[in-house]
Amino acid sequence: MSAELPPRGRIKELDLMRGFAILGIVAIHAGSFSEAISGPSWIPGVTDYIAHLADFGVPLFFMISGFLLAARPISPGGTWGFYRRRLMTVVPPYLFFSTIYAGYNYWVLGRTDLVQAAWSYLLFDSVGVFWFLGAMVQMYLLFPFLSAWLDRLAAKGRSWMFLAAAAALYIAWYAFLEGAVAGGIDSLGLPVVDMGERLSGFLFPGYLIFFALGMHISRTPSTFLRGLAETGPVPVTALVLVVPIGLQMIESEFWWAMAVVPYSVLASSLVYRASARLVSRPGRAFSVMDLLGRYSFGIYMVHILALAFASNRLWAIGLDAEDAVFYVLLYIIAIVVSVLSLFVLNLLPYGPMFSGVRGRDGKRRGLLAQRTEAQG
Repeated sequence: MSAELPPRGRIKELDLMRGFAILGIVAIHAGSFSEAISGPSWIPGVTDYIAHLADFGVPLFFMISGFLLAARPISPGGTWGFYRRRLMTVVPPYLFFSTIYAGYNYWVLGRTDLVQAAWSYLLFDSVGVFWFLGAMVQMYLLFPFLSAWLDRLAAKGRSWMFLAAAAALYIAWYAFLEGAVAGGIDSLGLPVVDMGERLSGFLFPGYLIFFALGMHISRTPSTFLRGLAETGPVPVTALVLVVPIGLQMIESEFWWAMAVVPYSVLASSLVYRASARLVSRPGRAFSVMDLLGRYSFGIYMVHILALAFASNRLWAIGLDAEDAVFYVLLYIIAIVVSVLSLFVLNLLPYGPMFSGVRGRDGKRRGLLAQRTEAQG
């Protein structure tokens, strides 16, 4: 990795890493169908293991975002332009897909509480996975201040304090949540059902550590690469395969949060190795992962609907959660349907503005990007 990126450069390894991350996230949600199994079965144990194996997915997205933003520091006086560009990459797709999910909830699932639906836009939970976007918006808003702080610490040779502060906040936050849940966080008379839990699910203290890690790696890439060189892939792979078994056994959210940080770092380093290997040997696997990486944000937005579509089709032919092949087909169909639907959306007027799909140069080809290039 280079500490500096060219103005219009693209690090191919990062696109592939996004591809691996989104495959893991879809696997988590595809496996959740096993919760419907009531009798004895080996399937829930396997899907739970796979879900924990993929726990690195969302943290990796935060790390990549922190890395890329820190690699291109904000120019003096460019904070508002930075906010405009960043928010326009998230807000239009968020509003577009939130409206689609709100319509699905109303017409298909029969959820008719309009007050709850309106609040869902503000609480980033028209569908459960949208909490990630709420957290990412907060990272964008904080980034100019985080970047300036990291620069000041780095100038004094104390950049480690940046990570230490993020880690301390992370620990304090999950310790607070552990007590808040035990004390009944939603018994405070809030205007929306489960509002306390829904708010705490996407507030930045729970995810800043991963974003900060990405920023730190971007400013000190040699340290990261030296660490990779000193740790062989075989022991890291063994740890990544074994640790999820321990994660399965942790019942406390606090201790799970403590364990998932080092696990995410280990798994992400392994994903980087795999991505770098694919980049060095372009072929069909590289092309597939590159496509998934460029479509990853859109897949994240649409894959819950794709899973609903796929599960209904499989149920119609007699396959259900008690059949192992159900999960394999569910996973494949959901990925394919997600990619195809985003491809079609990109063909429509203003479609790229809402799909979040990146072009081959790494940019999202929305209306804003076209106007920015024209002005530049």
